[in-house]
Amino acid sequence: MSRDYSSITPSAKALLLTKALTTIPFMADVARIVCDHDFDQFKDGPFDELFLKRLVHFESRYLSLDSVLFASGSLNVLEISSGFSFRGLNMALNHPNIFYQDTDLPDLITQKSLLCEQLIKQEHLNLKGKLQLSALNALDQAQFEQVVDSMPAGRISIINEGLLMYLSLEEKVRMCGIIHKILKKKGGYWITADIYIKKKLYENPIPDAFNQFLDAHHVEDQKFESFEEAATFFAEQGFKLVTKATSVWHQLSSVKYVDPTMLNKWVKQSSEIGRIRETWVLKAV
Repeated sequence: MSRDYSSITPSAKALLLTKALTTIPFMADVARIVCDHDFDQFKDGPFDELFLKRLVHFESRYLSLDSVLFASGSLNVLEISSGFSFRGLNMALNHPNIFYQDTDLPDLITQKSLLCEQLIKQEHLNLKGKLQLSALNALDQAQFEQVVDSMPAGRISIINEGLLMYLSLEEKVRMCGIIHKILKKKGGYWITADIYIKKKLYENPIPDAFNQFLDAHHVEDQKFESFEEAATFFAEQGFKLVTKATSVWHQLSSVKYVDPTMLNKWVKQSSEIGRIRETWVLKAV
């Protein structure tokens, strides 16, 4: 466990600022707290095409996970590597029987706990369900099992978005083993929005801060070659693909920022390139 994963967390702030332009719950509120005046200067644009593609992509990823999570009907949810996502706070606010375990690395989860307290206080929130925030390295089996043991009895939904592409093959295998053991014991599903496949989208990628971050973490190299390869990988780790999330395009608030001509261009590009990501519901067998 010698690898330092704390270098990943700066991306969480950039993602927060992006998602704050959408209607994803609490994103704009938290961006104003965390990013202060930067958000007010940022929110009115202008936005270039590359940023808008990322905006639509990240909102779609978030909503796709929500769509299958709600369908699963699970009352015990454990989100790993949640970053500055407040899905847990929103679910505990609206669902009386939910127990939501929100986890990430220690430094980030400490900041997030303070932010949750601030939001609850300033928005006068009355949580109907239970929200628990815990530090967790998802590759530490003992720590993972300890967090799960703190949750109520019954089947569990383990969810994540924005994690697997940062892990090497060996690390993916290790995490699969941990999750498989937990699901065999508890029952339930693993819902991951991280089924990314390698696609060369640009001949000469723009060397902005985000692309530099992705290059530094070898993200493209650690994606799957194809969806078929991903299915084979998870089957080898003892998982059955139960279902995939369907399109959430009709729910996207971010398309309001996109010019219709640009949108039509994206649709054409998408038909030529194909899908680059899917959200899968997996069951341990």
